Amino acid sequence: MRTKSSSVRFLLTMFFLLSGLYSMGQSERKLAKEFVAQASKISIRVNPPSFLYKYNLKTGILDSISYQNKREKDSILWVHSSFIQHIVDSVFIRNYLKGYTGELRKYGLHVLMKNTADSNAYTVDIAQIELEEQYYFFSDTAYYGNNVYVHHQFLNALDVSSWFSLHPPLMSRKKGKVLFAENLLTDNINGHFDVDPYSGEIKYLYQLDSLTVKKIYTYAQNLGRTYAGYTFDYMLNNFLEKYTPVSHRTKRYWRYDPYRKKFFFAMGDDRFVLMQNNP
Repeated sequence: MRTKSSSVRFLLTMFFLLSGLYSMGQSERKLAKEFVAQASKISIRVNPPSFLYKYNLKTGILDSISYQNKREKDSILWVHSSFIQHIVDSVFIRNYLKGYTGELRKYGLHVLMKNTADSNAYTVDIAQIELEEQYYFFSDTAYYGNNVYVHHQFLNALDVSSWFSLHPPLMSRKKGKVLFAENLLTDNINGHFDVDPYSGEIKYLYQLDSLTVKKIYTYAQNLGRTYAGYTFDYMLNNFLEKYTPVSHRTKRYWRYDPYRKKFFFAMGDDRFVLMQNNP
């Protein structure tokens, strides 16, 4: 049985523990605010890729068309693609870059374009962008009484993978890091199960907003904006790791919203992935 004195000790222990965690967070928050305040003094040079890597993974067409070698196979897949054969590399990259550089400026960073000399600037090489056309398996479920109803459907999808090489200023002589991010764009389906008032049959009713090349170009700009935020957050967390005493670190991944001017913590994979094969 817990005595009154042991309960008091327990409460005091919890109080000091929580107080310690609070002060740790405050210490990181103070440094995070300092980084944001000095962002306008940070220059970053952005080098875009020259072209896109584009692949069609909808290989079902190959079941009815014969081919002699890999070149013929790739040619067949290209001709029968819905999107990648129509995507103009320069347009996609231009939109992607517009979103990326524009958003970096929203964070206060001074953005330099390719071939601008500044030994104190960070350099971001958008090393590679890969587009993979594929299908996305969609499933929806509903329960009516003791019965389970399931709707399956394949949606058109485009997987976009991006590799960034982030290099610190030349003066620091530190090695760069390779960062990765991936996002999937699909047809947008809005559906639900309903009971037919006449037959009593359960039907799945839906509206499909199909993926188009025009939407992909818009998506490219939005992706650029997202990854600009990832870039700033990566630099912010490196700053915190460098200057926060070990005893004061919370091991949280800090993010910053330049519009609301508020900090928050990353949830799940909402950030860059640091590649292990860094140079």
